[in-house]
Amino acid sequence: MNLYIVRHGEANPLGGEFRNDYERTLSEQGRAEAMLMAQALVNIDLNISTILTSPLVRAVETGKIFGRPLRREPTVSRKLEPGFDPRELAEEMSAMDNAGGVVLVGHQPDMSIFVSYLISPAHTAMVAMETCAVACVHLSSKDQPKLRWLLTPEIVRRLNPTF
Repeated sequence: MNLYIVRHGEANPLGGEFRNDYERTLSEQGRAEAMLMAQALVNIDLNISTILTSPLVRAVETGKIFGRPLRREPTVSRKLEPGFDPRELAEEMSAMDNAGGVVLVGHQPDMSIFVSYLISPAHTAMVAMETCAVACVHLSSKDQPKLRWLLTPEIVRRLNPTF
């Protein structure tokens, strides 16, 4: 199974109308980059069965944007709240009997920590996830999880300037 680990798109800053971090929405740039990355993912893999998001508004918005071209409705998961335990999430993902890929939308530094945990349980690797980055990690019951690729909005735009 492929896990597509996504850091939510750029959010509006805290302050003004956003007094609570949980309620911050995506900025215009965040929405545009989420659409860009969702389309890139559709071009790579249409066999995605599940989208799980953190309950924070900006992650849910990112999940909904990814869900449109994939024709999947995201499900909110408390297991993706900021500060989640990567071991618990990894165990849950490994236990899933899933024919398709799973998109996980969360926050920094959690998503970097999660990718790093999957590919290097001894914590000898660190993966940096900028806003709206997508990392593909292949989970297999036979082998150690493998990082297949990591894309950022900047790389996707450089590879296909028409996006």
